[in-house]
Amino acid sequence: MTEEHVKDKMGNDATNASLHIQEEQMTKILHNWSEFNKMPTIGPFHAFFQDFKSYAQDLLNLGQAIFNAQTNLNEYWKQINIAYVQATKEVSERAPKQINSKEDFEQYRKITINAFEDAFTNLFSSKEFSVTYGKVSSDLLDLFKKMQKFAEKNLKVLNLPTRDEMDQVLKDIHEIKRTIHDMKKSGL
Repeated sequence: MTEEHVKDKMGNDATNASLHIQEEQMTKILHNWSEFNKMPTIGPFHAFFQDFKSYAQDLLNLGQAIFNAQTNLNEYWKQINIAYVQATKEVSERAPKQINSKEDFEQYRKITINAFEDAFTNLFSSKEFSVTYGKVSSDLLDLFKKMQKFAEKNLKVLNLPTRDEMDQVLKDIHEIKRTIHDMKKSGL
């Protein structure tokens, strides 16, 4: 058997025989995987396989939400850090170089308080910080909603009550307690 040398997609030398073996192995793996998917299973494993594409999309959405939140959190902390560095720089420039007396310490304390107050007041009142803070809040709420949706989807598969169902049960219990209280109060 003669083996022709060919270049694979990565530019590595390979032989037709080794490529043929790789194709056979991949075909076997895919065949075994599809047979595994067809097997009847006990518990929630089968249900998870049925909605694999949906779960993959949900995980992708969660990943995107986490990425967005992380990006905006980085910007948020960058702005906080800049304000902190600005305040410490102002303190180091304005504060007495040596603290020899109680008055020097009191002056240092006042300078520190004023510098940090000014830096963070300017930061918190800036439009840029407001926009960033709004994005962070929005991203974290979006992430929480997506995580809650994902968890509820999994609870249904596991045949456990969802948050909405538990809220309804608690509401019904509260109404029953109120009815019993009203009945006791009216003397029934």
